[in-house]
Amino acid sequence: MNTYDRERLKAVAVVESLRAGVPTRVSTRTLPDLREGLTDLIQDDLELFQQGQAMPGRLIWGPYGQGKTHVLTTVEHLALEMGFAVSRVSLSREVSCHNLGHFYSRVAPLLRTPDSTVYGLQRKLNQKKAADLPDSALQKPGRYSHPLPAVIFEDYFYAEGEDQDLLYGYLLGSKVALSELKRVHKIYRGQVMTKFDRNFKTGEDATAFFGMLADAACLCGYRGWVILIDELELVARLGRISRLKAYRNLNWLLNWSGTMPYPIYTAGAAAIDLQDEFWHSTDANRPKDEVLMPELALERFGAAARDEISKFFETGISSQCTSIEPVTEEALVGLLEELARIHGQAYDWPAQLDVRKLLRDLGSTTVRTYIRAALEALDTRYVYQKEVAPEAEDLAACSLDEDNTFFSEAVNEE
Repeated sequence: MNTYDRERLKAVAVVESLRAGVPTRVSTRTLPDLREGLTDLIQDDLELFQQGQAMPGRLIWGPYGQGKTHVLTTVEHLALEMGFAVSRVSLSREVSCHNLGHFYSRVAPLLRTPDSTVYGLQRKLNQKKAADLPDSALQKPGRYSHPLPAVIFEDYFYAEGEDQDLLYGYLLGSKVALSELKRVHKIYRGQVMTKFDRNFKTGEDATAFFGMLADAACLCGYRGWVILIDELELVARLGRISRLKAYRNLNWLLNWSGTMPYPIYTAGAAAIDLQDEFWHSTDANRPKDEVLMPELALERFGAAARDEISKFFETGISSQCTSIEPVTEEALVGLLEELARIHGQAYDWPAQLDVRKLLRDLGSTTVRTYIRAALEALDTRYVYQKEVAPEAEDLAACSLDEDNTFFSEAVNEE
């Protein structure tokens, strides 16, 4: 009967996460870090951020399949170990950043903390009381563009049962009618909610939600909120106006204009195609975003917005943003040899893999393909006791053609 001790179970977890193509904390910590220099760069940022310094975020550029997602996963686990609350999200049809309020409703529920496997802050918040709020940033006058999220956050500590859950959902971006919020406020606070100078606007006041949640994370004892965004190249699928809004929102989240007043650090990963096909396109039939967007910003929002967007594109290709370099053969050999050792440990067999032959057979391809080919070769030898020579096909890349229907909230926007 096979026995599984802790180390063997960990080896199985590593192999299965790689087989599924989903990097996990155990796999990123067990396998060699092929992007150690890049990880160290972001770790340096987080150490300064940990000390209370507002840090500009970074973009990570690279071809498909070269490890951008793996880097973000490594950063996620590093940030958790350093005491931050972390949210990691990939752009998709359901998740875009041209609407900051909608983006918040997607990224806030994914918040993870170092001391819990459950998403969110509710467990920690339930250990706090309203009396703890005056010592936090949450009640500083003028802290947020609109006071409503901070008012509802305070109401949370007075509400009970389903009403408390209703408020918590609102704080994470769920849509709740203002009449419901007022009802809960009156029941538990014994007074009518203060009338604000103006109505809360989801678009322009979404920054208040980000600030509130970041400050709430600090109230719960965490060092701040780290936001990691993958598949940023999908911004290119938006129409002109939506792209401009997305770039402005990213500029704010990345703190590239130095206007982020909250404990938030953002890093993102994007395929280099976004630069090649949109930012600095040489296609005469497609204007460059680095030219088109500042002009559109001037037309729509004025000179300050134009300068902001111009700086955004300059920063995006500066030393602040790093491109993933090709991995050396020796680093790949080390990675795949370690993978073979772990495969043998996971399935209790004398795993062997001629790594250099595998690299020669595959030729120049992506890191992801080398890993999948190595797993296929190891699995085949383990099950059938015979050698295989895996063949690699070109990795299909996402089309970046402009498409207003790709993100549902961008339909008919223009």
